[in-house]
Amino acid sequence: MAQRRSNLASKTSRAMLPASDTPEWEVISPGVRLGYRRGRGTHGRGGSWLGASRATDGKRLQTKLGRADDAAPADGADILTHEQAKAAARAWVKTLSAGAEAAPALTVNAALDKYFEARTAEGMKSVDDAKSRAAFHIRSKLGNAKVADLTIEKIRSWRDGMVSAQKRRRTGKFAEKVNSVTVDLTDPEVIRRRRDTANRTLTTLKAALNWAFNNRLVSDDTAWRLVRPYRGTTAARIRFLTPAEQKALVAASNGSIRDLVSAALVTGARFSELARLRVTDYDAVNKSVFVAESKSGKPRHIPLPAGGAELFERLAQGRGGNEPLLTQHSGVEWAKAVYHRPWKALLKQARLSDVTLHELRHTYASTMVRNGAPLIVVAQALGHSDTRMVEKHYAHLAPSYVADTIRRLAPDI
Repeated sequence: MAQRRSNLASKTSRAMLPASDTPEWEVISPGVRLGYRRGRGTHGRGGSWLGASRATDGKRLQTKLGRADDAAPADGADILTHEQAKAAARAWVKTLSAGAEAAPALTVNAALDKYFEARTAEGMKSVDDAKSRAAFHIRSKLGNAKVADLTIEKIRSWRDGMVSAQKRRRTGKFAEKVNSVTVDLTDPEVIRRRRDTANRTLTTLKAALNWAFNNRLVSDDTAWRLVRPYRGTTAARIRFLTPAEQKALVAASNGSIRDLVSAALVTGARFSELARLRVTDYDAVNKSVFVAESKSGKPRHIPLPAGGAELFERLAQGRGGNEPLLTQHSGVEWAKAVYHRPWKALLKQARLSDVTLHELRHTYASTMVRNGAPLIVVAQALGHSDTRMVEKHYAHLAPSYVADTIRRLAPDI
């Protein structure tokens, strides 16, 4: 397809533009624009050429390049043709880049700091998890490296090192004080989990470096753009409780941990969402709870079954609107990680193992799918923007004509 000719390329086309103090712009290369201003009072002198770009901090920069050869022949200095003006604009931008290069080179640590600061200001919900992941896996290996010095091989070697390390550092998620534990690198599940972690960490690194590139703090994104994540690392099989296990878990619990478990089972909400619920978030008229902040950033209303409505009715009764709905035994609202000890004690009492509180969210979703709820309804209840995650984890549980037909007609030994 032929490229559209610029309105600024010839004297004739420029003469057809209306006289205005507002320039007409064209992009002549990435990050560089050429402008032409045919002012109202030029009095036969012709228009003027302008150049525009952005500084490394994102601030818009503009300069006057010279007059256009509308009324007088070009001299290559004060009066410029269209092509000469484009060359002058590019040369001006190079002087900006040269000045930027004189500033201290951006390190990976600095890029992470700037990225997290920007995302926090934008309301990023999972910034704490990303910060912890960066502190544990990125800063210690790449933090002091200059972003401009990163290479494809250096980033790929760092990514692969997260998988091949013989020792696993452990004492809690992303802990700073850790013990080394030898792992079995011949175990496919160990490798899968490590590759999944490497992918998540690579995503965090790329996000920070892309932010720096898009904000003109660095000039080349090739090194990280060409490093791909591992394939086939996310296991679709997840753990969820059977109806008997759900009853055993609730029956074995009491007090504040029972309320937390019950609330998780009837809402499918994440722990962080449950911990933030206030009395005013329970709608007694519509029998629902309102989740104002979620991981996706989208608020949602969760309708409650009869038992769930009774639970939240009891929790809200006689309490101030801004008080937390769910609290610890001491009356203090739940905080991150403080539920682990009572949760483990509850699992032991219920004779269950290898279950996390988050898997009550999976239990909520899987129970609805098994009972015939449309996947879009389940996705909306969980706060997902579409059905992809629900299809991935729960679609095989849905009532199926194909599955029923196979069970009815296939050979049965």
